[in-house]
Amino acid sequence: MEDFIGTYILEMVSSGENMMLIKCPDFWEIKNVVFNLNGISASGPDGFGGVFYHSCWEIIGIDVCNVVQQFFKQNWVLPEMNSNVVSLIPKIQDDESIKDYSLIVVANFKFKIIS
Repeated sequence: MEDFIGTYILEMVSSGENMMLIKCPDFWEIKNVVFNLNGISASGPDGFGGVFYHSCWEIIGIDVCNVVQQFFKQNWVLPEMNSNVVSLIPKIQDDESIKDYSLIVVANFKFKIIS
């Protein structure tokens, strides 16, 4: 199977780029990600949006960093953390098929930090 993949699928990420992507981020990198994410986006299923993380960072920052670093060290995350709400919004009044809907997905902010 590896020969097949190596032969027919182009390498899109170099091994150096892959090492950079999977290395465990430090406190400052995680904080930077949190504050660069949209603070006024819709809250996820847990009800905590970006504005909560931004305004309460001094209280929750260490815990948030520990959770993110745990993911990178153990390759595991609590199942609820990756919970999403998927909604179909009709594009037209007389919707008859799936193409007549827009898909809206709202993710937990804490999982956005990891991804």
